[in-house]
Formats: sequence, structure tokens, C-alpha cells
Amino acid sequence: MMAARKGVDWIGLGLMCKPPRPGTSKTRLAASIGPDAAARLSRAFLEDCARSAGEAAAIARLVPQAFFRPEDGRQELAAILGQDWPLTFADAGDLGATMIEVLAYLLAECPAGAMIMGADMPLMGRGALVEAAEALGASGPDDVVIVPSADGGYCLLGVRSLAAAKALCAPMAWSTPTVLAETCRRANEAGLAIRTLAAQRDIDELADLDWLKAELALDATVAPSTRRAISELATRAS
Repeated sequence: MMAARKGVDWIGLGLMCKPPRPGTSKTRLAASIGPDAAARLSRAFLEDCARSAGEAAAIARLVPQAFFRPEDGRQELAAILGQDWPLTFADAGDLGATMIEVLAYLLAECPAGAMIMGADMPLMGRGALVEAAEALGASGPDDVVIVPSADGGYCLLGVRSLAAAKALCAPMAWSTPTVLAETCRRANEAGLAIRTLAAQRDIDELADLDWLKAELALDATVAPSTRRAISELATRAS
């Protein structure tokens, strides 16, 4: 996919993912619903995020591929994502260093811009990804695109240069409510202009799952894998 479609006006999209395994997937959620259920949902979230990325790529100049850890997860992820998804191992130890590594890889292939996103936002639809890609593609070299998350972090980060990636992803207290604020502070300090898009919500806690169920009840067309997984888990529990 990447080799066939890259070009100077294309945006690279890195889906950051891990194999859905009981005991290591969605550990905070697992504390409430159990490790097997958390892993099942983690797989469904990944499937829905990948589906949205693929749909967005069909209508925008967007080139998605997956970056994964740990190293032994390739076969599991290939079985979930399918042959159309290039898989690249990426783990530089620190999360920020890994993000820089992925953004650098994407920018080398797609110099118009690079975006990274997590794989636990099942309601991040194709429209949000197309909007982010178009915003980044139309921005200046010192612009940054961010999709905030409800927990004080962000779901997607898009940059036009490696310098921006390094400025924003240097070591910080990741997975805390201050990530977005710190990222914005760094952007301002580096002279980067931030374009903030509509917030999304990653699913980490039981309250997030409750919110997700309520949202799914409002629209029967979104997140089919997640909807199916939640239904299956409810059936098992009854």
C-alpha cells in the first residue's frame, strides 16, 4: 500500500497498535470487566479504527499503515488487519521516542505530512480522518493538527516536519491529563501553529465503556466490530 501510493502530496497515517492479548490489553478496563473481555474489545476497537482508516484512504490522499509492538505480535495483527495493511515494528522504548520514529518514517515516504493515531477510538470515523488529512495537507510547514481526547490527551497528531515531531514528542509524563496542555505549550514555544479538530474519546476506563454503549445506541451504523463484541460479551454474561 505505501510503496504503491506514496507521493509528494499524500499524507501518511500511522495506526499505533498492539496485539489484543488478555493480561496486556486495556489493563485499566480489564480491572473492571476482566482480561478476556478487555482483549476482545481491544480487538474490536482495532478493527473499527482500521476500517475507518481504510475508508478514509479511499476518498482522501491518505496512506495508512500499522506500527506495532511487541515484536512477536506481527502474525496476530496480520490476521486481524489483513494483507492490505503494511506492518512495521516500532518500539524505541519511550512512547515519545517511538512516536518520533514513526513520524520520521512516514515523512520520509509522504513529505506532505504525517499523522499518528491510537487504535482504541472506535468512533473515530472516516470523516474525522479525512478532515485531519485535509487540514494537514492544506497547512503550512509549521502547522500541527491535533484531535484531542476527552481525558486530557490526544487521539491523533499530525505534523509537517520532523523538527515539529521532535519538539512535541520529547519525553513527558505520558498517559496523564496534562498531555494535551503540555503539547500545546511546546508547540507555542517552538512557534508551531495548532489546528485543533473535534475531540474524540479513547476507551480506557469503565466510564468510557458506558459512554460508548450510549453512543452506539444513538447510531446503528458506526463501529460494527465494537457493537458486535459488546453484544457477544453481554450474551455471555447473561
